[in-house]
Amino acid sequence: MQKSTISWDDLLTLSTLMRAGSYSACARELDITHATAIRRIRRLETALGKPVATRADGTFVLTAAGRNALIAARQMEQSADRLLREIEGVASGVSGVVRVAATAAMGTCLLTPRLPALYAANPEAEVRLELDNRVASLARRRAHIAVRLARPQEDTVVAQRAGTVHFGLYAPAGMTVATALASDTPLCGLLDEGFTLPEVEWPKSLNRRFAFQSNSLLAVSQAVRTGLGVALLPHYLAAGDPGLTLAQDVPEVTREIWLAYPAEFRGASRFRPVIDWLVEALAECR
Repeated sequence: MQKSTISWDDLLTLSTLMRAGSYSACARELDITHATAIRRIRRLETALGKPVATRADGTFVLTAAGRNALIAARQMEQSADRLLREIEGVASGVSGVVRVAATAAMGTCLLTPRLPALYAANPEAEVRLELDNRVASLARRRAHIAVRLARPQEDTVVAQRAGTVHFGLYAPAGMTVATALASDTPLCGLLDEGFTLPEVEWPKSLNRRFAFQSNSLLAVSQAVRTGLGVALLPHYLAAGDPGLTLAQDVPEVTREIWLAYPAEFRGASRFRPVIDWLVEALAECR
């Protein structure tokens, strides 16, 4: 009787499918075709001799065999990620790509303008900014270092406090403070996407009409520049912008800035200069 074997690719596909929630999203993350993702799950079920998941109300529900397979898959992923982090952590020199995840506004307006200082001291370094308002997964190697606006919750990463974001109510250049603070002057603001964020809640407390909303701070700041209204904006984004004027400082609204990175990177010559540069850059938030 031929012995059944389980492919690592099939286990990885199961883990990714359960995390992504659909075959299409799973295929995109693994850079394979939709058909290949389905074929790998079917092959895993053949090897196990049992189905690994059923579909209920549009979601995948693991069977007992699937739960056991997922545990094995996650353990293998963690071991592989740990090995890669250890290899990267002991690499000599500061050359090589370092992926840093940050929000679009912070990466564009705060970090990118400060990159020349890092490169001047470390000419062989290469930083790749992964800009996304979603929380980047370090476990899935979406980034080496993540800049977050809340304390990291993962047990496996170093959580390092790096600064504080402060906010103010900004108006288009040329608008008087009295007009900016008037109750009939409309607001521009971030969309409420189900998270209780102070920069979303404070403008709502003003009980004014919103003329514009977006999930992008960059778009909100542009809306203010074009005269659509006033907005609560971080000082790092708006201060010094000739198209904006500060109407009112809002000290009660702040966000903590944290760095998250694997412990193996703490003293690594490849990552330490970038971590130190981030700490220095983020400390300049006022």
